Amino acid sequence: MADIEEDEIVRPSQAEIDKRYKPGSIKRVKLKNFLTYDAVEFYPGPRLNVVVGPNGTGKSTILCAICLGLGGQPPLLGRADDARQFIKHEKDQAIIEIELMPYRNGPVHVIKRVIDRDKGSEHGRGKGASTYFVNNQKVALKAVQELVAERYHIHIDNLCTFL
Repeated sequence: MADIEEDEIVRPSQAEIDKRYKPGSIKRVKLKNFLTYDAVEFYPGPRLNVVVGPNGTGKSTILCAICLGLGGQPPLLGRADDARQFIKHEKDQAIIEIELMPYRNGPVHVIKRVIDRDKGSEHGRGKGASTYFVNNQKVALKAVQELVAERYHIHIDNLCTFL
């Protein structure tokens, strides 16, 4: 078998890659000060994505970030009952940003959740600690949940729908 030269490899264009994604697929996840991650940005592929690694390296953290970033609430994860508990130790704020593949000719939706340690009531399970944005416009949690459920048919309360 002959060696393949680097310049002989034909790579698909970004437009060709984008065609492989279904609407509502996660194209990008960006995390800052979220549990084990200081800062990370990754781009899941259009098909099956498998996250592997030793214990304690952040595999479950990615699942938590996707759930919380799409408007899910901490009790759904069974890991904590307050969103502020997902902020990295000694940091004041965590940011989750998720970009979803749009429907044909539809707008791209970038959903961002900012969790502030100093916001929300002490006994209210962190209610009020999160601020939500869609395409850099501040929105209510309900707007994120409706966008995710009604536009993209992602039922965040059923973890099997995005696992």
